[in-house]
Amino acid sequence: MRLQALTKCAAVAGALALPFGLSASPASAAPIASPGGVGSAVAVSATGSVVVPPTSSVASSAQRPVRKSAAELPANPLIEAHLLNGAAWAGHGRASVADVRVAKLGLAAHAVTAMCENGKGVSNVVNATLGTRALRIGATPNTTVTTDLKGLGAVTVTLNKQVRGHDGNLTVTAIEVSATLAGKTQTISIASATCGKAGGGGGQPGQPSQPAQPGKPTPSPAPPGEAPAPTPVPGDLPVTG
Repeated sequence: MRLQALTKCAAVAGALALPFGLSASPASAAPIASPGGVGSAVAVSATGSVVVPPTSSVASSAQRPVRKSAAELPANPLIEAHLLNGAAWAGHGRASVADVRVAKLGLAAHAVTAMCENGKGVSNVVNATLGTRALRIGATPNTTVTTDLKGLGAVTVTLNKQVRGHDGNLTVTAIEVSATLAGKTQTISIASATCGKAGGGGGQPGQPSQPAQPGKPTPSPAPPGEAPAPTPVPGDLPVTG
């Protein structure tokens, strides 16, 4: 039985690690700075009654991936998760988590992944459920699912959440959970990645770019060749005669 469990974990780890190896360079090569902006990734984070600091959080503007991973989420009273991975490089961010379980909110998932590359993002969930409802494998951006749990009220899950910042950076979160626990709004983010387009900036891990704000119109410059209006200068002229 133990051998089967270890085999399952190894298989999941291999499946989740595969995307991170596609663009990898030899580990001995030093990272090279790139103008493509900062990419970032966070496997799991939570705020509210239960705080979980960003785990497997990484940010980099190098041309080669920089990775962080953890075998399991640190002990806390709300979330269980294993094989947490984050990878980031210029214009790219990728995050993955296996065997996620939030028993109090009725959420579970076998595998969760998010990927952001050059301003475009995608996410995926495998065998994910919220209460008795199955969550879609390839949900369209910002798909919302809500369920009522006895004693807790409404629990809202946003799948494939995508937020574009005013700087053009994109943050993709595979699963974001919102609920009320102990009178406070509890938020959980599972597999989040941020990236910008080539040549642009990048977001910080765990901090999605701010939504775009309408700008103020810029005053039109004076037409070329038009001289400015003369300014009168007071003065006295001598009188002769």
